[in-house]
Amino acid sequence: MASPDRAAHNFDALIARIHTLSRIAVIIGGSLMLLSAVGITIDVILRRILHLSTWGASEFSYYALAVSTSWSFAYALLVKAHIRIDALTQRLATPLRVACDVIAMVGLAAFAILATGAVYDLFERSWQRGSTSITTMATPLWIPQGLWLAGFAFFAFVSALLLLRVAFALLVERKLAPVDRYAGSPLLEDDIDSSTQSVAATRRSGTGTGQ
Repeated sequence: MASPDRAAHNFDALIARIHTLSRIAVIIGGSLMLLSAVGITIDVILRRILHLSTWGASEFSYYALAVSTSWSFAYALLVKAHIRIDALTQRLATPLRVACDVIAMVGLAAFAILATGAVYDLFERSWQRGSTSITTMATPLWIPQGLWLAGFAFFAFVSALLLLRVAFALLVERKLAPVDRYAGSPLLEDDIDSSTQSVAATRRSGTGTGQ
């Protein structure tokens, strides 16, 4: 196997592992949201019936939302779930469309890095000042902000990794297919196929349950 091919294979293998890790992060984030919903439900029931309160369910839900959101950014990038206005670019010739995809990826990576830097500044201030939430729990803010920062840092890392893979494809491999795979927006045909497969799977599942 030629050296560029081996490097491309290593790149793709690393991205596949990152994809698995990001999916686990999304599942954990979703579990946090579900747990916060259960906590709020319990809190509402206790307030209504026993006039008691857990005093922390609402605050935990804020943190869960922020942390789960930041940790979902990388997965959304890998599965191309971020919103992109591509009504025009889809009609362009392949070289021009690829150029637009690369520009979009550069912009997204720059945003991810800048956002991570801004969140780090907030985390650093909370850490140095020993800031706590203005609630009865008095949660040290560096804890949820640190988890929030970790999600943004992971998003920035994945963005930079995909940008590097795209640059390698263009400058070393001289191929456009990897650029479309990692930086391109989903084609309309792909969305239709995905929706069709999802509906078919749901119908098969429903048929199996009915039987």
